[in-house]
Amino acid sequence: MAPSDAVTELDRIPWRDPAFRADPYQLYARLRAEHPVFRDIDGVFVVTRYDDVMQFGKSPIMSIREPHAGAIGPWTALLNTVVSQNPPEHTALRRQTNRWFTPKAVKDWMAYTRESIDRVLDTIPPDGRTEAHHQLGVIPTHYTMCRVLQVPDDDVEPVVEAMDQAMVSLVADPTPDELERGASGFDYLLARGRRMIAEKRAHPGDGLLDALLDAVDRGEMTERAVLETLVLFWASGPANPGFLITAGMEEFARRPEVFAAYRAEPEVRTNIINEIVRLHPPELSFPRFPTEDVEIRGVPIPAGSQIRFMIAAANRDPEVFVDPDDFDYMRPPEASRNLSFGIGSHSCAGQVITRAEAQVIFDAVSDRYSHVELDGDPIYAFTDRALAYRRLPIRLS
Repeated sequence: MAPSDAVTELDRIPWRDPAFRADPYQLYARLRAEHPVFRDIDGVFVVTRYDDVMQFGKSPIMSIREPHAGAIGPWTALLNTVVSQNPPEHTALRRQTNRWFTPKAVKDWMAYTRESIDRVLDTIPPDGRTEAHHQLGVIPTHYTMCRVLQVPDDDVEPVVEAMDQAMVSLVADPTPDELERGASGFDYLLARGRRMIAEKRAHPGDGLLDALLDAVDRGEMTERAVLETLVLFWASGPANPGFLITAGMEEFARRPEVFAAYRAEPEVRTNIINEIVRLHPPELSFPRFPTEDVEIRGVPIPAGSQIRFMIAAANRDPEVFVDPDDFDYMRPPEASRNLSFGIGSHSCAGQVITRAEAQVIFDAVSDRYSHVELDGDPIYAFTDRALAYRRLPIRLS
């Protein structure tokens, strides 16, 4: 079923359709124009307009917690973290990590990113062939987060695989197999997290994980909350940032004029990164559950319903972004505010470090090379909820 025909009966979005997952934007456009608040046959409300996502997505009545106990499946593994808590618990948890990701702190962490990417680039053979996702996206970002936490940075591939499994369990209509894979992914991450905490207790330092354990000793966090928070930051380190960096490298390969501008005009680098972020949000949507009845664009939504706020659709809303599907890094700041890092109190805690890592890595590549080319077909792992790469073979010259 082609995406353009997907809602002919206007009762269901084809969340599992490979064609929709590969390119959902045609259907997003139709929903924005004809049904900006769409009620799926399963009772899920899908919101696609930028203004609605911005206004209602951060409303205090929008709970991040499902009203039905146990309904979030494998993600109960992170029930005690900022991604699963409403204020005031969310606020208290976020306070424990905020100072580690301020612009000033991130500037210091970028020395680790540059150190790692330079080591990676030193190993690229003379023909310039490399695999961008692992080499340029995953390795430097994982190394950086491990330095922030002060934990070992070895054996990263199973971390990426486990996080991919976890994200698959967040799709709109997960199968029993996907839920089982998600649980297995979290079991692996939590087991490694427990070992890291035991090692840290035996050999303390002054990293983020040490600060979290100090919070336990002060009675401000539970041991379980520390374990889950460790897994959240450690496993996310190479995931979403790695995706955005890989997406940027693919854009540079497909749009050589953009890479040329990045190299020649340092003043537009932030704009280019912002456009990469707008067009390639790692997570396409976020769910919320209103604690009271609400109406959006005249559509009544009962309390307790699931609302999927579609970040990827809002980021291409033509009422906000002129020619929204085009890569235009010259958009003025007031016309380039995308929602890829979320909104309100639940905006991504790692957005400052992610943007900084992207610039450091792109800078390092542009310092050494003048061209980026594809060296084979990219291999993606797309769902209706999240985007990921398996491989991006490129050639640098």
